Amino acid sequence: MNDPEKRTCPFCVEILKTEAKLCPHCHQWLTLKSFRHPWVMMFIHVVLVTVIYVTLAVTAFSRLERMQNPKPYYSEFPGSLRILESRMNWAQTENGSRIYITGVLTNSSPVAWKGIEFDCRFFDAKGVMVDADTGHGYVTISSYDDAAFRTAIIPMAPTNDYASFKISIGNARNTKGWF
Repeated sequence: MNDPEKRTCPFCVEILKTEAKLCPHCHQWLTLKSFRHPWVMMFIHVVLVTVIYVTLAVTAFSRLERMQNPKPYYSEFPGSLRILESRMNWAQTENGSRIYITGVLTNSSPVAWKGIEFDCRFFDAKGVMVDADTGHGYVTISSYDDAAFRTAIIPMAPTNDYASFKISIGNARNTKGWF
């Protein structure tokens, strides 16, 4: 077969015209350059569906974040939550030793906060930091109000190494959130 206007179908070995995109005998697509080729159509549909799903997921997660922690954010009110006094207490629980930090918190902003995160740093007698952790205070504090708090920390160093501590507010969530 030396005819330049004819070629052989690679699937059914029938003789075809050179320009044929679809074999008339076995109905196999012979080129990927056609939009009607099943693989090309499947690729276009997969890409299109993936783009739609990713767009919907990004939209849903951003709306969920706004529902969970609506504006204003705590970062817009730096220093509005302050710790007036705090105390470190040791307790032995069934799961081992715990450090309980208790104290009084004040809010000087017009926003009520919940889910407060406390940054706790612990020092030895020489002032060297021996441990650090983030404690969560399950307390809600109204605007321009005071509230008592307690957070539990699992110690990572021997109990004799803890001589002093420093505690600060790391983050808080707006109480208008749904969760």
